Amino acid sequence: MFFCSRYADIVDIMSKTDPIMQQIAAELSQFVIEKSRGGYNLLDRRCESAIARLRPITDTDRFELFYWSNDRGRWRSFGNLGRLKLTLQRVHEIVAADPIFRSMRR
Repeated sequence: MFFCSRYADIVDIMSKTDPIMQQIAAELSQFVIEKSRGGYNLLDRRCESAIARLRPITDTDRFELFYWSNDRGRWRSFGNLGRLKLTLQRVHEIVAADPIFRSMRR
């Protein structure tokens, strides 16, 4: 439990200096947000495993949504028609409804 509370403190400090992380954390409060290589991972609070990944789209309020592909061993863009430009509200709806985001990455 010590690790979890310390991790939350680190995330809190990082979010104060990163306005995009603040925006994501405000809309998707059920997840722990982790900055990672130009994007943001959404971690399940219970097991801290990555559920989804967001990449901000430059000069917009939109994000590209990714899911973890066990077949390919990497993050894949969500959507059958290519890159989707989603608001955080729409990301929240998709992640809550689509079963692909319930499977654990590991």
